Amino acid sequence: MKTSQNCTGCFLIASPYLHDGNFFRSVVLIIRHTDEGAFGVVINRAGPQRFGDVIAMSDPSWQASSGPDMSSLLASQADSAPGSDPSDLDKTNESLQIHPDQIYLGGPVNGPVLALHNIAGIGDPCGTDVGEGAENDPAGSKTQLHDHPAEPWGSMSIQWADVPAWVTSDEDHLRLLARRDDAKLRYVVGYSGWGPMQLESELEDGGWLVTPADTESIFGPCEEVWEKLVRRCGQAIMKDLTPDVPFPSEQQGFDPGVN
Repeated sequence: MKTSQNCTGCFLIASPYLHDGNFFRSVVLIIRHTDEGAFGVVINRAGPQRFGDVIAMSDPSWQASSGPDMSSLLASQADSAPGSDPSDLDKTNESLQIHPDQIYLGGPVNGPVLALHNIAGIGDPCGTDVGEGAENDPAGSKTQLHDHPAEPWGSMSIQWADVPAWVTSDEDHLRLLARRDDAKLRYVVGYSGWGPMQLESELEDGGWLVTPADTESIFGPCEEVWEKLVRRCGQAIMKDLTPDVPFPSEQQGFDPGVN
């Protein structure tokens, strides 16, 4: 059975109709959405620890696997994560001084540290499906084999898809990205997951707004992204209903004095 809406490479923006307190005012980047379910990470919930602190607690060889257990780290952060009280999220963000290497809480399911970043080729792309077939990577990049006179096996070129971010949990990649001053980077621990047709059911119930993900929102200020994306979805709906009426940009916002 095919999914009615493929949300790979999209944001899920929690609506007031979503009754799960774990996702109050959350924005989830969906990394994969298939007939088997969906997998993504919350991008706007900063945790109390920094990636540099986790590395400092590990052994001198900087082996990520020998550092603190990530499931234990996630559990320790759960006490400070917002729950069903709508004021909890604001209190959490206000209590944190957010640093570039802050570890974000990706969801209620335990998991390793992931890095969302913008360096093409490191890890896997979080992009829209481009189709089926051996020549296509379902994550959003295309490969093509070419004849090459100097290479008996030919050569291969890779056309990277226009994706909003890349994701990796590989310890060598994490080490490399930590040293890249030019990288846009967000560390995440834990993730959000849905079983077969579970996300589709929540979408039908109005639990989520959906919009294509963009790099600026992923790596921008987390305390502003939910409101910004809600405005974006609202403007998109109104433009469909009244295509001849001009609307302000996301940066301008709405002027309540204009009717």
